[in-house]
Amino acid sequence: MVEYIGQTMENFWSTCLKRFQLELSSQQFNTWIKPLRCEVRPDGLRLLAPNRFVMQWVKERFLTRIEQ
Repeated sequence: MVEYIGQTMENFWSTCLKRFQLELSSQQFNTWIKPLRCEVRPDGLRLLAPNRFVMQWVKERFLTRIEQ
């Protein structure tokens, strides 16, 4: 069951990436969204950013959309 949930979460993040790539400019996507890494956990999904600046920038501008 855990593997199925992990697969679903990975599909979720893959779908998010595709949507952001369509909606943002290439520069915005490559700078802010593409560097994020997805970690599947038993309690959900964890996004990892390369540094605090990227994390804060994405959180302020895109967290609500990701959560939807």
